[in-house]
Amino acid sequence: MKSRWLALMLMASGCVMAADGTITITGEIQGSTCTVSGSNSATPGTAASFPIVLDRVQASALNAENAVAAYKPFFIHIGGGSTNCPPQPVAVLFERSSPAISTATGNLVNQATTSAAANVEVQIIDVTASRQINLSLGAPSTSVTIDAAGTATLPFAAQYIAVGGPAGPGLVNTSVQYSVTFP
Repeated sequence: MKSRWLALMLMASGCVMAADGTITITGEIQGSTCTVSGSNSATPGTAASFPIVLDRVQASALNAENAVAAYKPFFIHIGGGSTNCPPQPVAVLFERSSPAISTATGNLVNQATTSAAANVEVQIIDVTASRQINLSLGAPSTSVTIDAAGTATLPFAAQYIAVGGPAGPGLVNTSVQYSVTFP
């Protein structure tokens, strides 16, 4: 009786088993073939890290919640020089892990440690899309396509924005990290 029961159990366990399969995952790791530089003009800069100096404004220019001032264009350039970037879409991803990003507004908080302006943040604008980039979402900018010459320019702007009421006078200092992505 025990051997018959054992035989039935062995047959039943074979019916419950599912077929095994294989998942094949492939990908490609590319070397950095495109140079990245930033500048305050349409002419490529010399480094990926670069400063943006917003113009001085009177506190009265930011006298109400969401008032903006000192719109300053800047550009991130891909390719050029001796690099050969293949024609493909490219975008910029502002890293949401950057410590200056406000999760409440999506702007950059003022990190000035002395004589800081009150109620002021810095807003980043995607010029191609004509809209603010909510940096807290970690979404890429509007993409552009690298041209046949192997270059692309992504236009952005930075500006002051009053948050929490009228701005108070003082210094503004903030920063954000970015990456180039090929969506």
